[in-house]
Amino acid sequence: VYRGLLVSEQLDTVALQAILKPTTQYDSKIQERYRINEDSSLSEIEKQLQLDLLSQEIDVLQKENVATRKKLVADTRAIISKYKNDAEIYLGGGPMISTDTIQFILNDIVFFGFAVGLLFITVLGFIFQQIRWILLPLISAFISAIVVTGLISFAGLKVTVVSANYIALLMIIAISLTMHLVVRYQELLSKNSELSQKEIVLMASTQMFVPCLYTALTTIVAFLSLIVSDIKPITDFGLLMATSIVIAFLVTFSFFPAVISKLPKKEKDYVEDQSSGITLFIFQIFKNSRIKIIFFSLIVFGLSVLGISMLSVENKFIDYFKSDTEIYKGLSLIDEKLGGTAPLDLVINAPVREQIDDDFEDFDDPFGMDDSASGYWFTSQNLDRLEEIHDYLESRTEIGKVLSVSSGIKLAEIANGKKLNDLELAFMRELLPEDIKESLLNSYISDDDNQVRLQARVKESLDGLNRKNLIDEINYDLENKFGLDNQQFRLTGISVIYNNLLQSLFSSLIGSVGIVFIAIFVMFLFLFRSVSLALIGMVPNFLAAGFVMGSIGFSGVPLDIMTVTVAAISIGIGVDNTIHYLHRFKREFDISKDYEECLKNSHTTIGRAMFYTSSTIVIGFLILLSSNFNPSVFFGIFTSLAMIMAILGSLLLLPTLLYYLKPLK
Repeated sequence: VYRGLLVSEQLDTVALQAILKPTTQYDSKIQERYRINEDSSLSEIEKQLQLDLLSQEIDVLQKENVATRKKLVADTRAIISKYKNDAEIYLGGGPMISTDTIQFILNDIVFFGFAVGLLFITVLGFIFQQIRWILLPLISAFISAIVVTGLISFAGLKVTVVSANYIALLMIIAISLTMHLVVRYQELLSKNSELSQKEIVLMASTQMFVPCLYTALTTIVAFLSLIVSDIKPITDFGLLMATSIVIAFLVTFSFFPAVISKLPKKEKDYVEDQSSGITLFIFQIFKNSRIKIIFFSLIVFGLSVLGISMLSVENKFIDYFKSDTEIYKGLSLIDEKLGGTAPLDLVINAPVREQIDDDFEDFDDPFGMDDSASGYWFTSQNLDRLEEIHDYLESRTEIGKVLSVSSGIKLAEIANGKKLNDLELAFMRELLPEDIKESLLNSYISDDDNQVRLQARVKESLDGLNRKNLIDEINYDLENKFGLDNQQFRLTGISVIYNNLLQSLFSSLIGSVGIVFIAIFVMFLFLFRSVSLALIGMVPNFLAAGFVMGSIGFSGVPLDIMTVTVAAISIGIGVDNTIHYLHRFKREFDISKDYEECLKNSHTTIGRAMFYTSSTIVIGFLILLSSNFNPSVFFGIFTSLAMIMAILGSLLLLPTLLYYLKPLK
């Protein structure tokens, strides 16, 4: 019973397993919520009112449970610390993982918020070299973050591992909006120095309102596309970020102009050419290498398609955490020496025919034996059959320890020296003390003996683990090798739930990306009033999204709840560059009608703002590399990669397509 579970096969590792008391009141409220949802006698209004009141009670109980669990983990660690010099001790299990993960989220929220703030102080100072252009964007972003956080609290939304970076994302988006206003203000001031400060600010705000509005809308659509996911933390993240962008846009176009209009003009803002020369250098690359750019883009597209075909959703929960965290150490130790970590339960019912026969033959036992012994599974013949299934599960390399009613029977047979017959089985059940009967029998067989449970542990750290194949193969073998009807048994447990979550990631990815591209194309049509311009504008973003998904495929990093959002988010943020560039290009074309001159002017004006904002966004996302939660690390890496491709596409591929296709006459 305990070998390979509470003591390792080599007898060099021992575990103390504490089963926590059930949260009875909380569990009853959850069951009540299910009951209300399924109650057809209630009207929708009555149902919603009851659910709202019940949700408040559940939230209170959940907070109490979290606090209790946190204290338990802290107290346990205090006890363990006394014996650290005597043995190598690890703490593991669901409560510790949950508590530590929540702490990771809190740390990420605080750290990334401050880190992004410091980053932008440095970047804004380097670019603009003025205190006002450092403080105003930061204050504007800070106001947005405070308002959003307040709204989250009022609405009762939960911050999860998926949405833990919302402050960093919000600040990145808010400051990029402000930077476009600053750059445009400086351009107008350098050419219209005779105008008053209020007139310059009004012109800058008016001219940037439409492109910034559309960039905000496309980013909102990108985040809202995540609501097609079946995974609630992802849908909540989409709604949270969509709300955040609305607030950031409103704050930027109200707070920033209001403050700037009251400040005096600065001599540094009058300089005509404020370009660092980088965007002009990029323009020269475009001018001299147009054919090479198209050829290179086709190669990237081909490699992206190949990489996308290699995408996988099979990942390991243990890999979500860095190897130096206690979660990783504890999980790997349990996996290697103590029978696996992720529960996989097999529940088998008696065949329907047998249950009918039992009901028909139900009668009082004249010998006073417990009539529960008359059920289907607690007979020597059927226990032998159950033992075969038990041994089959335990023989699989993906599975560690298996516990079932067979474990207790095997123990009794060792003590008896031979197999037990039906009469001995009945006597054994009567003679066993209640506590042993509870742990060895009752946990794995129902009171009427017509349902049994086999509790297996999956080895999460096993190389090449494929949960879907494991579950499919077990289902197939139970039907074809052991002759069970597919309605007779059910696989459940964390392993099944996690596998279902992973399998839904592909549909979430395809659905969200499809919605984003359709919505952006429609917006392009409204904004540019040209089908050809809209199609041309889609190409760089399509290539950037394909490139980042192909990179994920080539890297071997499986899709998870964070990386599955990268494509939609990177399209939504990266398309901002396309909108700004095409909007400025159209304005320049109305003046000169010369394609090459218009493209050069676009590079040296809006291209400068695009380069600055993209650079800060890339660096901002790279801050996520310091997270203890690996999905956040990968999210930062791949989103940064997508933004790099998006800015290169907007400053190289987009002007090349405009030059050759000439959509404006």
